Amino acid sequence: MKRRGCGCLSILLIPFLILLLYIGFNVFQGYRVNIDDLKSIEQKQTFVSADSMPKHLTGAFVALEDKRFYKHGGVSFLGTTRAIFVSLKNGEASQGGSTITQQLAKTYFFNNEKSISRKIKEVVVAKRIEHQYSKEQILSYYLNTIYFGDNLYSVEDAANHYFNTSTHVSNAYYPQVTVLQSALLASAINAPSIYQIDDYTLDAALKSRTKFTLEKMLEQNVINRAQYNEALAGL
Repeated sequence: MKRRGCGCLSILLIPFLILLLYIGFNVFQGYRVNIDDLKSIEQKQTFVSADSMPKHLTGAFVALEDKRFYKHGGVSFLGTTRAIFVSLKNGEASQGGSTITQQLAKTYFFNNEKSISRKIKEVVVAKRIEHQYSKEQILSYYLNTIYFGDNLYSVEDAANHYFNTSTHVSNAYYPQVTVLQSALLASAINAPSIYQIDDYTLDAALKSRTKFTLEKMLEQNVINRAQYNEALAGL
């Protein structure tokens, strides 16, 4: 007599095996990425390492984008899992849930495609980056590759262009980027083509987000109350 249920079990196993193959293929693709290429960022003419930047600048990005940056291993599994579940519900990958390391992996090695496939590869590459590079190197590469609008792909270029300031603490030609300017730059990267960084006093949305960034910086001891009040007065 044939045993009932075996056919049903086989049918249930097929989607599971397909899922495993799908994940395995994208993990393999993630390991094929040459993360040594990140070192080429240091050859950019306007490259500034994170340890040569004022703490209120690097702290602005960490406070807003990834407050656990110095504590995690490169990936926010809770945030990534949440993003994947939202993706499955909506039929495409959602934004959010990414650490600074994941954002670096995405912007440098992948396009803006919203897919679960890209998210899996992003996680694999982010873990590999954390294993090979220090936190200061990762933050340096991140700040020298993110987009600030007006065809500007580094925080130094953005500070030069929008404020005539520099992110290097020892720059001999430009004054140092201020707390307010740092908060504006960090606030603008989620929609650089929409926000008017060079005319921020007339951009209500950017002003609101910058105020939020300054509050985060204060909460996380990036700046003190006097610096916060001074920056807020300039909005």
